[in-house]
Amino acid sequence: MTPEIHDLSTLKLKLKRTTGKPASFLVGAPFSWDEGRGVPPVGGFIELIRKRVAAEGSSYSEDLEKRLEGAGAAGQYQAAMSFVYTVFDADVVSEIVQDAVLSARKPGSPVLDPTADFDGDPNDWDLSRGQRGLAHLVKLDPNRFPGPVFTTNFDPMIGLALQQQGIRYRPYTIPLEGSLNAPISVARDEVNIFHLHGYWRNSPTLHSPEQLEAKRQQLQASLEKHLNQTNLVVMAYSGWDDIFTSALANCLSTDTFSGTVTWCFYGNSPAEIREQNAALFEKFKGGIQQGRITFFHGVNCHTFLDELIADLGFDTPTRSAIESSPLAGWEVITTERLDNLTPLTGDEAVRFFDGAIPTLRHAISPLIPRLSQTARLVERIDQGLANTAACTMQVVRAAGGEGKSTALLQAAVTAATERDCIVLHRPSTDAGLNPDVVASFDPAHRWVLVADDAEGLISDLWECAVRMHDAGRHNVTFLLAARDADWIAEKGDQKGWNGRLTRLDDLVLGGINEGDAELVVDAWSEQGDAGLRGLMSEKSRDERIKKLVAATRAQDVKAGDGSFFGGLLDTRFSAAALLDHVVTLMEPLRDRDIDGGTGTLYDALLYVANCHAVGMPGLEKRVLASICDLPVNRVSTVITGQLGRELGAAESRGHILTRHRRVAEAVTVASETRFGSNLEDIWDALVEHIARLGREEKDIGECFNWIIHAGSRLKRSLPSGLDDDRRGAIAVEAAYAAVKHQPEWLGVVVDLARALRLSGRPAEACKEMSDRLKTARGKQDLLRIIRGYFYEWSTCAGNLRTRQGSLAGAWLAAFSLSDSLPPEVTLERAKLSCAGLGVAFENLLSGVPDSAFAKGRRAATHLGWQTNPDPRAAGYFERHQSELDEAGTPVPADNDEALVWLSEAAQSAHAELDDALLRNLQKNGRLTFKRLRECLDKP
Repeated sequence: MTPEIHDLSTLKLKLKRTTGKPASFLVGAPFSWDEGRGVPPVGGFIELIRKRVAAEGSSYSEDLEKRLEGAGAAGQYQAAMSFVYTVFDADVVSEIVQDAVLSARKPGSPVLDPTADFDGDPNDWDLSRGQRGLAHLVKLDPNRFPGPVFTTNFDPMIGLALQQQGIRYRPYTIPLEGSLNAPISVARDEVNIFHLHGYWRNSPTLHSPEQLEAKRQQLQASLEKHLNQTNLVVMAYSGWDDIFTSALANCLSTDTFSGTVTWCFYGNSPAEIREQNAALFEKFKGGIQQGRITFFHGVNCHTFLDELIADLGFDTPTRSAIESSPLAGWEVITTERLDNLTPLTGDEAVRFFDGAIPTLRHAISPLIPRLSQTARLVERIDQGLANTAACTMQVVRAAGGEGKSTALLQAAVTAATERDCIVLHRPSTDAGLNPDVVASFDPAHRWVLVADDAEGLISDLWECAVRMHDAGRHNVTFLLAARDADWIAEKGDQKGWNGRLTRLDDLVLGGINEGDAELVVDAWSEQGDAGLRGLMSEKSRDERIKKLVAATRAQDVKAGDGSFFGGLLDTRFSAAALLDHVVTLMEPLRDRDIDGGTGTLYDALLYVANCHAVGMPGLEKRVLASICDLPVNRVSTVITGQLGRELGAAESRGHILTRHRRVAEAVTVASETRFGSNLEDIWDALVEHIARLGREEKDIGECFNWIIHAGSRLKRSLPSGLDDDRRGAIAVEAAYAAVKHQPEWLGVVVDLARALRLSGRPAEACKEMSDRLKTARGKQDLLRIIRGYFYEWSTCAGNLRTRQGSLAGAWLAAFSLSDSLPPEVTLERAKLSCAGLGVAFENLLSGVPDSAFAKGRRAATHLGWQTNPDPRAAGYFERHQSELDEAGTPVPADNDEALVWLSEAAQSAHAELDDALLRNLQKNGRLTFKRLRECLDKP
């Protein structure tokens, strides 16, 4: 293959694209050697080996030199290392590697013990310009350049350069089977570094051809996982003839892999590069043919990255805010930065009133009212700044949509412009909090750290509190906000904060007082009819204020939606007006592609809104990333951030959701009734991708079970703005998707039957249960589900409203409790089946009070009362009991007699059944119920 090799300017254009794939990196030995300093390249390693061998005697040196002469220039490094392995041992190889790495430390730096779990202070190492440039690039633009970094180098200097920029690094080596067990990092202040040939301390290192070319069975799958959807930038790397390069080439030839490679050569002559790298081009032939790998010449790794940074186009205040922040992913709020922000327009203010997420531009705008909670927050900041005994923490807690984010930003702006302190703001949930950096803050300054959605920082906050307390520091105030439910779920109140810092009383927001309502109504009025929206019908200012206050107080906040924003919606929009409003916001999203992913923002919104609308806590970011073909660490920027500006999309505990469930419901309804979208496709994709993620990552949280089992719930939980038939059809399609994509589970078949039954299709449900029974034996959840399987089947049969259906329902419900099935009977199962049996036998009554079916109904009721029934089940039992008493049906003397009656009634149903499959479940029709008896007899 003779691919085209492009120039440096084209490379810059490629990497500057905001819509391109995020970059990961692969670097080799020259990356650690710059201007005669650092870890020596191959020639330097060989000299170290010569010195070490010479110490053993001249005969050893002579033998080494013979081997070097026979190896030729290209193979001398491996020949030298093979000699040391053969004549000496692996410990000597490790010593040589450690000597080489430690030679990169500055003269006079403290002695570093290679056996310690510590890489030392970054300032004690001769970091190269390339290493510093890479770290600077990641800090400035973590969305485009998030990593990970792959390297054949043994040294820690890439990680140390990142640490110098406030970015945590996690070094990993690759075990013999080739699995990269590190989780895919999604934090903006954390980068995984994979040392392909080993690490300088506490790790074996690879050098010989036998080691480098040994098969690693899991390596390709691991690479696909970590490099999928990224652009791997290769520089200072000669293309080792090792298993890693082969696995990378194989990835590019795989249909399921959607990553790309940008390969940079140092040389300036494309002709020479082609001549010298023919074997490399042949190895990557598949990737070249598919356009997945491109090549560039003239790339000096030590100068290029700084040149790229200069060309990225950051305005001076923004770049200064990021660069001057010691915390990666955070920004310094300064007067200069705020003065350079574009003033908010009236239209943008109205969008904010309608639910858009606040930004610093909103926080400084006179168009946005400052409510009383902002003043209270500023007072709390002042308390923190005045505290000379300990650091201070202030938490603002509320349901979503109570105005905590706006108040937080407005208070932060006041602190930055009117107080003597340095304010660091976390603009995205992707940014973490590095306790090492916080502990190193200049004690001569007061620092205020401002973070929304702070529940994700609790562990790091605690570590910061411990470190600062132990150091006797008191110059940091943590100003935090979180949804109340999220803070509790992440155990934020279970830390002993007051033993480590001063935790001020939490500021809990909810609703609105009349004074704040006046400010809000006046701000709306300044924007005319568009600002007032639904309040235009109220002619006086006082009436408008009263209506807003009343609307917030009338909200039901049990679902976690804020009363303040709920009141705003009720005041500003009727149901029809809200639908019209979201349509205007959704329309332009249909033409906005997702940067670096697949689909549009409209598509992403539908996935999020459908989940939020049915009562889920939003959509897990990993699921949306999979659907939209994005790395997880890009979702917040390219989806949540974009939707937040228009529709108020937000994040909570790793989930994306709309600002209020009513908005999600309106989006869901509008997508079908106004835009003609097919929600069956939405749920099919949700099920497909979460099923795949469940197999790959195992822990997807509560979102997994909700989506997999959505088919059984959607008929009742989708918005009522969709008609009954549509909700049923969507539910059935979601259930079929689960059967297709989660075939190892029996529970999804039960969901399918339930979805069909609730959609008025009981005959189809019964057929599915009958047809799929033969495959039940191999299902993973067989023992847990099998009794419920027969119970749902019985309910579907009863819904046929025929004599045979009622007989089947009674027989199957009894079978679900019988000893013919191996699992234990639980009280919950007994309760449901007894309630169902009462209904089934009711439909078979002939008017004879002591018939087998009447006594079976009495037995089911007698036993059901012993299951601690909930109010719904108790209602069934009360009705059955009352009707049986009125008919004069006898009462069993005890449980033994009740179980005999139940068995006789089941056998009577079996005797009349026409369905051979159901009759063959127990050919003689005689069921026993020892397990049910054991369940009821338990204390």
